[in-house]
Amino acid sequence: MKHQTKVYLSILISFLFLLFPLIISYQNIEMNNKLLKFLSSQQISFNYLSHKLNYDIKENQSNLLQTLILNEVNEDVRFSKETFKEINEDVLKLDKFLLEHTEYSSKFRETISIIKKRVFAYSLVQVSLLDALKTHDPLDIEDAILGFNATTAKFSNDTQRLVEYANLQIYQDIQKIEKNNKNSGMILLFSFLIAVILISFTIYKFTKLNVRLSNQLKKIKYTEKDLKNAQSQLLKYNDDLEKEIAKKSKELHDKIYTSFLSGLPNRNKLLEDIKTNHFSNMAILNIDKFQSFNDIYGEEIGNVALSLTAEFLKEQIDEDLHLYHIGGDEFCIVTMELNNTNSFIDSIEKILKNYKAEYFFYEEKSFQFLMSAGISYSGNKKMLAYTDMALKDAKKRNIQLSIFNEDKELEKIHQEDITCHKKLLSAFKRDALLSYFQPILPIQDSNKPTKYESLIRLEDEDGKIIPPSNFLNVAKANRVYYKITRAVIQNTLAVIEEYKIPCSINISLSDINNPLTMKYFFETLNNFDYTNLLTVELLETEDFENYELVYDFCMKVRSFGMKLALDDFGSGYANFSHILNLPVDYIKIDASLISDIDRNQNSRIMVETIVDLAKKLHVDTIAEFVSSEEILKVVKELGVDYAQGYFIGKPEPISKHLHGED
Repeated sequence: MKHQTKVYLSILISFLFLLFPLIISYQNIEMNNKLLKFLSSQQISFNYLSHKLNYDIKENQSNLLQTLILNEVNEDVRFSKETFKEINEDVLKLDKFLLEHTEYSSKFRETISIIKKRVFAYSLVQVSLLDALKTHDPLDIEDAILGFNATTAKFSNDTQRLVEYANLQIYQDIQKIEKNNKNSGMILLFSFLIAVILISFTIYKFTKLNVRLSNQLKKIKYTEKDLKNAQSQLLKYNDDLEKEIAKKSKELHDKIYTSFLSGLPNRNKLLEDIKTNHFSNMAILNIDKFQSFNDIYGEEIGNVALSLTAEFLKEQIDEDLHLYHIGGDEFCIVTMELNNTNSFIDSIEKILKNYKAEYFFYEEKSFQFLMSAGISYSGNKKMLAYTDMALKDAKKRNIQLSIFNEDKELEKIHQEDITCHKKLLSAFKRDALLSYFQPILPIQDSNKPTKYESLIRLEDEDGKIIPPSNFLNVAKANRVYYKITRAVIQNTLAVIEEYKIPCSINISLSDINNPLTMKYFFETLNNFDYTNLLTVELLETEDFENYELVYDFCMKVRSFGMKLALDDFGSGYANFSHILNLPVDYIKIDASLISDIDRNQNSRIMVETIVDLAKKLHVDTIAEFVSSEEILKVVKELGVDYAQGYFIGKPEPISKHLHGED
């Protein structure tokens, strides 16, 4: 398109260059026509009048000379007057001609003006000459002739000059015509040459454009061929793309609705199926303490254990049961048709029993797990929520199976847990997690100082104090338990620093397994000057499996000069081995042994044995749940070093214990 524009522009310029000399030539022709018209009419008329005036003067002069020669004065006078009359008429015509044609120069008018004066002088001289001829006086005649000749000579010169001016004017007009013709010829020639160049250029461009168009046509043919090939390839690519999209869609569907670990339908699929199907029964199965297993053996082996569990469950379920892997260590089993509820419960119990007996093997390691389950058979839209409540109830009560009942009791508990969680979040924002302190009184050696155990409390927005039994499990379930541990550490260290009294805090296995909690704990101790007044009480001793991790923690605690105590000692066989393997300073005898020691001989024997063992190991003993004077008397007789319980003192703000303040 660009080249075509150049070609058309060249043609337009060529046309303009041809049109321009034609216009100039036309203007010159018009000018020449005007000059020719002027030459043919006005100029010829003027020349005619000029020559006629000259002729009439000479004729008059000739007549006067004839008069002189023939001496015919009377006849010649009459004729001279007629001739002179014609001269006057000629002068008047010339004067009128110049008045009508102003284009003549001023010298013409000046000459006519002189001639008019000459005519008057000429008439006087002529009359003088004729009068002299009548007197026949030679001297007068001679003088008159001399005057006449002089005037006639001047008159003739003036008329001759007028004729010359007229001839010069004609010559100049002819030169103008020649010049115009010459200019027109030059312009025409120049324009023609430019036009020829532009036309040549145009022809060249047209030729080049034609070649370009020819090449483009060839390219179009090749392009058309390429387009056909590309279209064929595009169709093939489209088919491949549709297959790839179908493949990716399936992969995406699998990712959305399938667990990558087990290959089972996931929680999203379960939620979709709940919308489109009516489930008659549902069970959620959760692997007990799987997080601890994951922390000890690592995520890779944990994923293997989940995969092996999924394979085990696939083999266990019947055809009318459907299995889902709804996340992490949780699986869901449902029936989509009306089914006998008791039969479904029996199937789940059988699976739990078989799973407990199953051993899993991986890389020369063997693993064995327990499962808890929750079952619901009502509330189609809320069935998943009800089943989850039942599972949480089983976990909370430490039983293997819990069934959601129509009485809504579990739903009520679940709602209470939600309310409690909100209170916890509010307390974190308001710094409303407080420490109440319960005294641990030395009962054998009064010189020893009284210790105080730091026990967490939650103050709600109404100022009500909530005990830990109402919110600790909720905190663990919602993974904010670490914030409670931090609050206890802060509160306890602040009391020790202010009052310089020995205090103890509770550290659980979940705290030890939490790297962030441990980092915070020991970094805080690095900037604390009274670590010798702090005792760490180890909770959940029944759950100790990774002895190396617990032992390293104990040794690090001892490196700060702190004391160690085993809580709930005597509640199981495991903590008897702890006292032998861990560097403890105190053992706190479990409340189950102390609460009825004044009435139960077996409890008395058991406590006596523990105290005897402790003394041999140089470990002090603390009796928990001392709720009466009778119990205090018995434990003191048995040699227990410290007593703790409501009879000794209730958990209260430290200021009340030390100063009696409310």
